Amino acid sequence: MVEYLRSSFLKPDIAIDIGTAWVRVAYGAAGLHAVPSLFEGRNALRAGVIIDRDAVTAILRPLLKRVRRFGVLPPRVVACVPSDVTSKEHDTVRECVLKSGAANVCIVPEPLAAAIGGGLDVASPFASMILDIGEGVTDCAVIRSGKVIDMHASRVGCAELRRAVIKAASRHMGQFIDRNEADRLLRRIDVGNPMHAVLPGNVAPVRPDEDVYDWSRYREALEPFVEKILGVAQAMWRQIKPSLGCEIIENGIWLSGGGSMMKGMASRLEDATRIKVNTVANPLEAVVRGAHAMLPIITILNGWTK
Repeated sequence: MVEYLRSSFLKPDIAIDIGTAWVRVAYGAAGLHAVPSLFEGRNALRAGVIIDRDAVTAILRPLLKRVRRFGVLPPRVVACVPSDVTSKEHDTVRECVLKSGAANVCIVPEPLAAAIGGGLDVASPFASMILDIGEGVTDCAVIRSGKVIDMHASRVGCAELRRAVIKAASRHMGQFIDRNEADRLLRRIDVGNPMHAVLPGNVAPVRPDEDVYDWSRYREALEPFVEKILGVAQAMWRQIKPSLGCEIIENGIWLSGGGSMMKGMASRLEDATRIKVNTVANPLEAVVRGAHAMLPIITILNGWTK
């Protein structure tokens, strides 16, 4: 720890979550800054993968510049990636971070960072399981003794859910809704088990024209993607060893990411796995805050590379 404090004084250490929708940076004692993953109207990522290196660099450069020590010394960066990234995707993230002004970089898997940021005891010798439902990737991992011992991911997430809502509005209601309205609807629709889900139409509308929505149509449109998201956890569950399964049953499954905040998602996962499901605190920030908490360990273990 003394080594970390000495080295971090010379080079500021920060954590970056380069997400499909948002780039989040954590620094200092409690600093956190987020900007959209857009540059001049261009998407920098798609399904968790960098598709425009110049856009990512343009987004990251001012964020890294603002945390330079004395305005001169560049930061060391912990960057997060989905657990299923290819070696090429891994190298692209590393190159973009270095090109943006980082002195060194260490890349860590998103579900491990989410577990740490969500408050799970990842150092425990007993396994825990986390499902991180992000904008472009749903990532599931089993963690024990500080390591990811099994993982499964799929390039499906909130972006697909939003597009499904927008298409359903156009196809069935003849309406055009923008991204913000689609997000508002996603917060209202209950994706829980159809047998006990409460549709927004059964509660008082929050706007005078709310009753124009056919909620059953939206649920129908969302269902294939909800099934894919749940399928990530189910596939993970099927491939783990029975001994790990007993530990996970005891500890439960944890949810993080924007998709974890959807009504009925936790109960739906419980129905699918028959295991208690909990949502971490600050699910949107769990990844970047967890990566930031890893900084001292990375320094002690000399995990930095240029």
